[in-house]
Amino acid sequence: MSNDIRLITLNNYERPKILENKSKGWVTNGRNNEFYQYLIDRKNGSPTHSTILNSFNNLVYGNGLSVKNVERNLSDFTKFKTILSNKDLRRIIADFNLFGEASMQIVRTKGGDISSVYHLPKELVVPSIENEEGEITSYWFCKDWSNANKNKPEEFPAFGTSKDAIEIYCIKPYSAGKNYFSDPDYISGISYAVAEEEISNLYINSIRNGLSAGYIINVPFGDNWDDEQKTSFENKIKQKLTGSTNASNFVLSFNGSDVKIDVTPFPVNDNIHKQWEYLTAESRQQLLTAHGVVSPMLFGIKDSTGLGNNADELDTAEAQLMKRVIAPKQRFILEALDDILNAYNINLNLYFIPLTEQTQTTDVAMSSHVCCSDEKKKSDLDLFIELGESEDIEGFELESVEVADTESEELQLATETGTARSNAKSKFDTEFTLVRYRYAGNPNPEREFCKRMMQANKVYRREDIDAMGERNVNPGFGMHPTPNKPYSIWKYKGGGLLSASHVGGTCKHYWEKLTYRQKGVKIDVKSPIAQDNAKIDKASGIAGQTPHSR
Repeated sequence: MSNDIRLITLNNYERPKILENKSKGWVTNGRNNEFYQYLIDRKNGSPTHSTILNSFNNLVYGNGLSVKNVERNLSDFTKFKTILSNKDLRRIIADFNLFGEASMQIVRTKGGDISSVYHLPKELVVPSIENEEGEITSYWFCKDWSNANKNKPEEFPAFGTSKDAIEIYCIKPYSAGKNYFSDPDYISGISYAVAEEEISNLYINSIRNGLSAGYIINVPFGDNWDDEQKTSFENKIKQKLTGSTNASNFVLSFNGSDVKIDVTPFPVNDNIHKQWEYLTAESRQQLLTAHGVVSPMLFGIKDSTGLGNNADELDTAEAQLMKRVIAPKQRFILEALDDILNAYNINLNLYFIPLTEQTQTTDVAMSSHVCCSDEKKKSDLDLFIELGESEDIEGFELESVEVADTESEELQLATETGTARSNAKSKFDTEFTLVRYRYAGNPNPEREFCKRMMQANKVYRREDIDAMGERNVNPGFGMHPTPNKPYSIWKYKGGGLLSASHVGGTCKHYWEKLTYRQKGVKIDVKSPIAQDNAKIDKASGIAGQTPHSR
């Protein structure tokens, strides 16, 4: 009796190849840009890998961004907070940790100033082919690179290469041998993420399959089959039983008619659990090494080295991790933000506030802390009032006073200008005129905000008022249903939209529009300058009202 015995084993691991496809004018990271999805899948499949990446995201972000010498940089920092949101910053950090790269969309105003910075998912953005000077001058965005014919890619200029309304900036650290992409710094350990994923599958499916070590399958009349029939039958069995999701190997034995088809289980190796324990521990350790982790205790992983049992040792390990791993990641992101901001003359010494740093923070979009000279923290209302100017502006005389129309688009100016600084030029100022706003109304108010504003006797640019709508200058009031959050001071003053019946807000105060004329200057109403002033007033949505209408 002749037989043909075949041993069927688990598939071997093969590291994916990173391909650069230049056939369409763009370059993808692997076929259909699939390498990014491969990295996403590895994060989702490996518990150790996922825990480390999630912890790194929190450590890099910390308590948010702040700026050194914030009082001297308050105007630029206030503008910056209107440009980049916490949500987008967190997403940029997450992409950078996972992919080793991150993409941002830079949006300009019609006047050419910076308006917003948004996160773009890195897996959806690829570079164009380099020009003759080796420069990447544009990037392509596609919602689904696996089906680029249906989802037509869009091309956008690289940051700093055009005057278009939208540009793309990519954070891409240098990677040897790569012109278009960077590898994540843990790339050497990615195979261990795969191993941990497969071991997890093996554990659960081995339990489902009765903890069997495998089977011998005897096939009667199998000796009469040709090679093609045997291979076809083998492939069908493979699809059903092989891989970590089916736990074990099996042997096919093709026999004569005297052998009935039966399935014989392999004996269970009493030491097999030790093999899995070793592979699990080895995969975890190699992933920690690839990520540069000093102590696994920092991520809730108990080890037998003793490191982490002592609080001082754990503090030391955390300090080394922050210094050697987290700080360099933060530096890449901060340098990218500096590149963008400096192009628009916004110079800030930004830094990430560590999670362990005890600071007094405000309710601004990004954390910051400001201390007075006497070490007492200034409130957001204090900072707001400081932005104001004296009603007597040197070199100018008050020409007119009227009630401002605050029912116009209250966020328009904040989007177009966004800056807040004392004694600075407003968008509505001209060569010979200044436009400022004064808090007016009941001289004996009850609310603390209104009392302080009336006592200040200051005037403000429209930009200052809009920017302060991003700070919690009047805690306890604001927009329903979140009354303790920042709201539009321009539109609602010291009150807020507390119900549908109070569409105009609950505050009885209002903003006065003050127009100042430079002393000694007379302008013909028919002159281009006067006509420009009229255009500015019309664009601002400002018109006269009577005080009682508010």
